[in-house]
This record gives sequence, C-alpha cells and structure tokens, in this order.
Amino acid sequence: MRHNAQELSDALDLEFWCEREGIEFKPTRGSSGPQLNLRECPVCGDRRYRVYMNAETGAGNCFVCNETFSKLKFIKAYLGLEWREVFKHVQEVLLEQGWRPKRTITAAVEMKEEIVLPLSVPLPTEDGQNLVYLERRGIDGELARYFHLRFCREGWWRYRNDVGSTVAQPFDNRVIIPVFDLDGTLVTFQGRDITGTSDRKYLFPATLPGTGRFLYNGQNAVKARRVVMGEGAFDVIALKKALDEDVNLRDVVPVGSFGKHLSYGTSDGNDQLGRFLQLRRDGLEEVTIMWDGEEKALLSALDAASLIHRIGVKVRIALLPPGKDPNEVDGSVVRQVFYEAKTFSMPLSMRWRLSNPYAKRAKSRR
Repeated sequence: MRHNAQELSDALDLEFWCEREGIEFKPTRGSSGPQLNLRECPVCGDRRYRVYMNAETGAGNCFVCNETFSKLKFIKAYLGLEWREVFKHVQEVLLEQGWRPKRTITAAVEMKEEIVLPLSVPLPTEDGQNLVYLERRGIDGELARYFHLRFCREGWWRYRNDVGSTVAQPFDNRVIIPVFDLDGTLVTFQGRDITGTSDRKYLFPATLPGTGRFLYNGQNAVKARRVVMGEGAFDVIALKKALDEDVNLRDVVPVGSFGKHLSYGTSDGNDQLGRFLQLRRDGLEEVTIMWDGEEKALLSALDAASLIHRIGVKVRIALLPPGKDPNEVDGSVVRQVFYEAKTFSMPLSMRWRLSNPYAKRAKSRR
C-alpha cells in the first residue's frame, strides 16, 4: 500500500507513537493548542524536557539545539532510520493504532496546595485497573485519565468551620471528579457515590467555591473553535466518548454547565458567561448546547443561548430524545443530534417558546 509522507503524518497519533516507543513526555498547552513536551532531544541528547511538539501536527523544536521537527523527522532522528525505513515503520504503527480518530491530549493541570483531595488513587491505577462502576457506564481507563478521575475508598475532605475547628467530611466509596478552571488550576471537586445506597448521589466539599461559576472540562476548551455544552460531569464524559468516534468531530470539546443554567452578571466576570468570553478571545466561534431532552431544559437552553449569542459566538441547540441526556443514549444518537442542531436566532427562540417541541411530543404520547 502506497502513502505519501503527509498522509502518513496526518494519520499518525503522536501520543500513541510516544507511548509505543516508551518516550517520556508531558502534556502542555502552547500558543497553537495542546502540545507534547518530550524529555529527550534525539539530535543533541538533552534530557531536560526542552523539546516541544504540537500534539496534532507534530511541528516543534528543541529549545537547546534549535533543531526543528515534524512527526516523521523526529521519528527518523530518534530511531536512526533511513527515510524508506521511516515510512515502513509508520505504516506498521498505523496498523496497530487502527484507523481511528486521534486521541485528544488533555491539558496540563495543577493541583493547588491548599486543596488537598480526599485520600484517593488516580484512575486508571498504575497497573491499568479501572473501576467496574465506570466500565459499566462505558468509561474506560483512557477517558478516566483524560478527566483526571480518582477513586476514594475511604477518605475525608478536611476544613475549618466558622469557630476554627477542623471538620472531616467523608467521601468514602466515591469517584472523585476534579474541577479545573480555564488555566488548568484545581478549584473544587465532586464525589459521586458508586454504591447506590447513599442518600446523596453527589457530595460537594464544604468551603470550596460552588461549581456554578466554572465550566467542567473548560481547561481543554482553551483555543478550541467549537465546543458542545452538556450539564453534569458524566454527560460531558459521554459527549467526549461519542465525539471521539467521529473523525470530523474530534475538534469539538465538550464542557459542562453543572445544571440547566448559565451563570452571569458578576462585576468581575467570575462566572460561566465570563469564561465563555475568555474562550471567545482565545478563538471560540461556536457553542452547541445539548442539555436534557425536556420542555424546561429547552427553555433554559434558549436563555443560555441568548446570553452566549450576545458576546459574538454562534450558538446551536441540539434536541435529544424526550427525557434523555447524553449519558442515556447511544453515541450515534449524540452525533446525530449534534449534526442536526438548530442555529439559535430570536425568531427560533420565539417559535420554540410558543410551541415547545418537547411539549408536542409529550402530548402525542398521551
């Protein structure tokens, strides 16, 4: 099978290749989007993580010897191959990789010293194990790693109450869901019960900011052109999984609003609309809202769409099947309603407010 160099380069998942060859790297964010920060330069041999390569295109350079790289040029230098051998090697890697959308590199994050998460282990574990609870929900180890999920078997969130006493809030048997701000710093977290016996499905840490001012997974939306907005964390994870299965949608970043609302109006812009404004300054052009398939949720989506539309961002609204959210339908349904989403406009808003599509469907089922 013949391929030209550009086709081979475009198809190769750089992260997959680095992991295959045992090359140490760190995910970082650059001016042109997600990058891989590689430990060793194959030209000068420096091992201080001074090589940066774009995670998508592979374009990069070493900041020690100033050598520039592409994916294929780096492979040639690292493996010491002739060009003919490089092409053969990449074709072999592509067979292992499979012709699938390249994985999105998660942005580098920072755990604040003042926020000490309950005792927990990152997922998947070092030996590749994942929670059965997550696997049953279709969340494999790769997705768990992308969203920095953790498991707390027995642990506490410790804080000081109003009288200065230390209080321990238990997070036993919960998936810890970290929440990061746009700059990748940890701002709060949630704990999702996995036993099904707790009267509190989600637990939130006392004294930390509420999630309503942040966008879940917003750190990965910086410099993205398109995003799709779900509600809760598991909706966002379901969106990520569904979108990754379509090569044409791999640039769409899922974010979460933590409910059927969009916060706005603070004097300093420390709210969700303010964060969308920051994303617009970084290149955001389009937001698709995919909240629950309910009459009230659609009305709330129209309100949110109006706010986002006012800051100069195109907004689309996707209609899920009645009574369903992204976490309750097959990925093919998510992709279908994404493609069929309607562009927000005032006439559309008026029409749907007067004749809500979900109200019609509810009547037809009676």
